Amino acid sequence: MSWASSLDLDRALTACHQDLLGDWFRDPWGWPELDWVVSSRRDLVEARLGSTDVRAISKIDVPKENFGIRPAVVMDPLDRLVYQALVGQISQPLIGGLHRNAYGWRLPIKGMRPGVYSPNDQQWDNYRSYLSSLAGEFEVALKTDIVSCFASIPVAQLIEEIESKVTRASARPAVENLCARLVNWSKISGRSGIPQRFQASAVLANLYLSRLDEVLEHHALDFDDDSGKRRSFVRWMDDIWLFGNDAGSLRRAQVEINSALNDLGLHMNSGKTELLEGDDVATNAREVEHSAIDEELFLGKLLLKKKIVTRRLDELVERLVDAKETASRTSIKFATTRMRQYKHFTKVDNFVEVAMRMPQGADSLARLFRDAKRTGDLEDWYIDYLGKPWSRVEWAAAQLGTMFPTRGNVGGRVQDEFASILSRGGVSLPMTAVAAQRLAKWRPAEARVVITEAVKRAENPLHRRVLALAGLQAGCTRTAVTKWLNEFPENAVTLEMLRDRSFAKVPLKPDFAGS
Repeated sequence: MSWASSLDLDRALTACHQDLLGDWFRDPWGWPELDWVVSSRRDLVEARLGSTDVRAISKIDVPKENFGIRPAVVMDPLDRLVYQALVGQISQPLIGGLHRNAYGWRLPIKGMRPGVYSPNDQQWDNYRSYLSSLAGEFEVALKTDIVSCFASIPVAQLIEEIESKVTRASARPAVENLCARLVNWSKISGRSGIPQRFQASAVLANLYLSRLDEVLEHHALDFDDDSGKRRSFVRWMDDIWLFGNDAGSLRRAQVEINSALNDLGLHMNSGKTELLEGDDVATNAREVEHSAIDEELFLGKLLLKKKIVTRRLDELVERLVDAKETASRTSIKFATTRMRQYKHFTKVDNFVEVAMRMPQGADSLARLFRDAKRTGDLEDWYIDYLGKPWSRVEWAAAQLGTMFPTRGNVGGRVQDEFASILSRGGVSLPMTAVAAQRLAKWRPAEARVVITEAVKRAENPLHRRVLALAGLQAGCTRTAVTKWLNEFPENAVTLEMLRDRSFAKVPLKPDFAGS
């Protein structure tokens, strides 16, 4: 048996599915090739492992707070699965010894198995809980993060860390294959470091930042937790909190943390570094964990039964609306999710008023507007938005476009605009996906013509894949779809899947369909 055939693809598939929850590129069909390969054609994975060349990717610019940009990439499904499988196989020597105060994208502390990660929602709850405990115990806190963490990780130094951790001879082929891929990905024009928004990359980043955990451990104090004696720091990837009782000691720690980051080729984000004292410690921690809001909503629903208490949630919405482009993406997601969960839509208009200036939360806002049944009122607003400078961040424009449901009454202006977007071409993968998929459902006859012309201009395999699957949905012939996909090796797995399924239309993911 070859080393490649020993990779655990089932575990890799599970990790890929975890990745797709909240993925920056929302594939309309949820990357069905992943499940098909694992269930039917594992030989394609082994064949792909025979080469470490860089296949075509699609670059997407994902907005952060204050119109910052995350330079992300979208890989073809086979490379995504291979990347996850390689890292999963060696994950135990890589991060099996990760400090327990580092949360997210890690192996469980008990019952550890390679490639089986602790669920991130559980990790987030544990992180929030421990952060709250620390904030209630200590009088001073230093919080900071790292500038462009994933994009700044030096690949050569990361490879040294990987090779020093994985010493078993049987794992060498996987290490060599992985490291060659990392080097090749780092050479992609306009991208650096390691690919963002992949579970595999997060594992590697946690490995690399474990040196930072040693510095945090050194400066932390003892803390008696319910689970025993622990230390007074907590890290969620590159978001760092260090607690103590003396401001001077934490400022000294800040200098040494900064020095340690520089040694790693990374930089502390001075704009997000704060020394908090007194009541500000608990206040800032609560802004991260939002536990008081959940308690109020849950208890209000439990006690009042018919009417929930939303005072704290409404206050959070008002703070986010006031902050606009500087509002936390995480907090926007939290607030809009709770509004949808409890069907509390009285503050939706507040978000509508500033939505153009909140690109970092566009995906969350789109779901809110959809569930609040406001999309019919927002058609002219959306067309107006597309003509303004605010829509220059095209990822946000695409996310907001998903609020218009696949099924239902959508006005002609929006339908015309999506047809025009495809006809013009030159747009990002997220915008291509929403425009092609929606038009294929709304106006299939027109979509067949527009997509056929758009394919001629689509020189990226992933754009071509989206157009082909939307074309199939609109009723394009299997001959045309085969021709469109056959031009790129990256789309071979998609074509093989369609052939295996007799070119049946691929089901849409409900969240993307929005109906």
